[in-house]
Amino acid sequence: MKKLLLFLTAGFMVSASQAQDLPAPSPSSKVEQVVGLTNASIEYSRPSMKGRTIFGDLVAYDEVWRLGANAATKFTVSTDIKIGGQNLPAGSYAVFATPSASGAWKVVFNSVLEQWGTGNYDASKNVATVDAKAVENPTTETFTMGFSNVGANGATITIAWENVRVDIPFSVATSEIAEKNIKEAIKKGEKLDEVYYKAANYYLKSVGDNKQAMVHVNKGLKVSEGYKLLFLRAQIHMAMEDKAKAIKDAEKALELAKKEESGWIPYIQGSLDKWSK
Repeated sequence: MKKLLLFLTAGFMVSASQAQDLPAPSPSSKVEQVVGLTNASIEYSRPSMKGRTIFGDLVAYDEVWRLGANAATKFTVSTDIKIGGQNLPAGSYAVFATPSASGAWKVVFNSVLEQWGTGNYDASKNVATVDAKAVENPTTETFTMGFSNVGANGATITIAWENVRVDIPFSVATSEIAEKNIKEAIKKGEKLDEVYYKAANYYLKSVGDNKQAMVHVNKGLKVSEGYKLLFLRAQIHMAMEDKAKAIKDAEKALELAKKEESGWIPYIQGSLDKWSK
């Protein structure tokens, strides 16, 4: 009897497992992207053409579409962004689109997240509305969304299916966020040599503001004269076309790096060799 029960139980477990292990006709997908200091993501389902005519048939013109299949597409950003000339606050939104035969699309970001299809779509809950233009594109069999043209201050949401592509650019306030983060870190007062190093590095390499970079690196060196800060100041001197000071700081940074047996030694030495030519 025990063997029979075990056999039946095992058979039921295998059967249950196999019954649930089936492919979805429109599999779910999630695309994540860091844009400057903003985390952005798109969660959506991906139907395929399968020989069907999509726009104007499967997806009707001039009607609200869930932008994919199954549940409405979800767009999430960790900071406020500007999209279509409007402010979209940090948070998650359901995204819907209305395609048209002329190629003029309307894409909306709706505050009601849990929506299956468009049955409960309420235009009064739209937080931002963007007018976009559909353009011809090489055939895309499976509905695809993602991010392109990614930069420090913005990116583009790209929608592609059949022979159509729609691009929706947005911008992020990276500079304002970065400056706020720097001020808060300085005010907090922990590991200030690292705080000033990161700030100086940001102003040098991301903003191109050599003067602000120098202000922060000098403050960091007053906290602790380490090889990283010294070598960063050498790079700032080079950016300011003062090679003599750059070499002097780099040589001192190299000496300190050797004392600590740092992995930075080849990096500093290579820059010195290049600058000395």
